[in-house]
Amino acid sequence: MKKKWLIPVLCVASISLSACGSKASTTAPDNSQVESLKAQVEELKQENADLKAQLETVPETTVEETKAVQNGTPVAIGGVITTDAMEITVNKAELSYDVLPDDTSGFYTHYAADPGNVYIHLDLDVKNLAKQNLPCDEIIKATADYNGGYTYSGQAVPEDGNTGFSYANITSIKPLQTLGVHFLFQCPQEVAESQNPLSITLEPSGTKDSYVVTIR
Repeated sequence: MKKKWLIPVLCVASISLSACGSKASTTAPDNSQVESLKAQVEELKQENADLKAQLETVPETTVEETKAVQNGTPVAIGGVITTDAMEITVNKAELSYDVLPDDTSGFYTHYAADPGNVYIHLDLDVKNLAKQNLPCDEIIKATADYNGGYTYSGQAVPEDGNTGFSYANITSIKPLQTLGVHFLFQCPQEVAESQNPLSITLEPSGTKDSYVVTIR
């Protein structure tokens, strides 16, 4: 089976200067600004390399050609799942060839699907209701089902205010705080091009409950 990895790509935002009216002028950044930008770029390059190495240790997305039965409570976009430990809001479920963070105004990492593939992208907000930190890699088990039996395991990718995305296994949500957590499922491009049924089953940690988000 061919392995599919989530490969983060470092994007560097372009800097432009403009002025209103018929007159235009530009101001060159001083040396301290240039050095600061260079330092930020180098730091993000290192973080991107570390993230790639981290993801290479994660088990590959699996595809099982077995008949699957979807059991679970339906959850619509905008719906909320509440357990003793967390409150999960389903913001968005989509197919995307390039998953971007919410804030793209500066430097950020993003996820571009491999050629011939596409991401099923699930966007959640998770509020920690417990009295201790909630590790992002222990929030929920997410499984996508395409056409009644082709299943794909989701990888948790928490948001980070500085780089866009971070590592799930080193990120926790503090008590009573909310953090955006994305789940990515890399699958063949056929999933996006067809109209066959597609859904995501969510199983929150610490419960025996399951919920189904139907994409189509």
